[in-house]
Amino acid sequence: MSVTTPRFTLVAAVNNRKTLEANLLASPALADRHDVQLLFKEGFASAAKAYNSGLDDAENDIVVFLHQDIYLPKHWFDHVALAIETLDSSGAKWGVLGSFGSRRGAAGGLGRMYATGLGFHGVPITAPEPVETLDEVVLILRKSSGLRFDEELPHFHMYGPAICLQARHRGFTNYAIPAFCVHNTSQLIVLPKEFFDGYRFIKKKWRQYLPIYTSCMTISRFDKERLKRHAQLTLARLRGRLPKPLLRIDDPATIAAYDEFAVHAAPPSRGSSGKTRSSP
Repeated sequence: MSVTTPRFTLVAAVNNRKTLEANLLASPALADRHDVQLLFKEGFASAAKAYNSGLDDAENDIVVFLHQDIYLPKHWFDHVALAIETLDSSGAKWGVLGSFGSRRGAAGGLGRMYATGLGFHGVPITAPEPVETLDEVVLILRKSSGLRFDEELPHFHMYGPAICLQARHRGFTNYAIPAFCVHNTSQLIVLPKEFFDGYRFIKKKWRQYLPIYTSCMTISRFDKERLKRHAQLTLARLRGRLPKPLLRIDDPATIAAYDEFAVHAAPPSRGSSGKTRSSP
């Protein structure tokens, strides 16, 4: 069955043009694609401010927010279009969509992706799955929904959970969708202070929803996971066993082609059984 592909606006906060050109702009999904509006936001103090600027400038209703080091396989827009059509035809009131999401009981996360250091991860899905929050690597929303990023949140961390919780508070449901991507990042072994500033912001503002499940860690009343990770990191330092972070790979095309073939060789059909496919 044919799927009508909507027009998309892509927004990325950019601080390194070479990284942008080697990853997002090199994506097969964007090759010879002239119906996608590209907006690159530079010089903003936070992701929320950069992305809201993108929302204001977006000419299309479906707006995709993603990192400059994301690499999108050939059929990526087809998968997103099918997910949106599936949700719309079911009458779902969706808020935010993304490639990788978290919820209670979904160990390892929902949605397939590749990230430096983690490799292939996430449970493969063949249809949209409700989640509590989505990883910031890819966030998709409708401009007409009225959702906006929280500019009180500083820096460039935790804005994904923040907008997902805003959507939930307003009666929307968020979904992970089968839209594999490569996050060709430089690995973070130690999360920066700015991450924990965002953690505390989310914990205070959305305390009625605690515990909050996110891709990095669960935000809870007594900070159980945060304290556990701090203890593990401290012990690793004392033992001299802190791992060396991995850097970006030279050619993300090799990774994208592998998963595109193994998991998403072609856009999934509407008649899919909904069973989880085996992962590579």
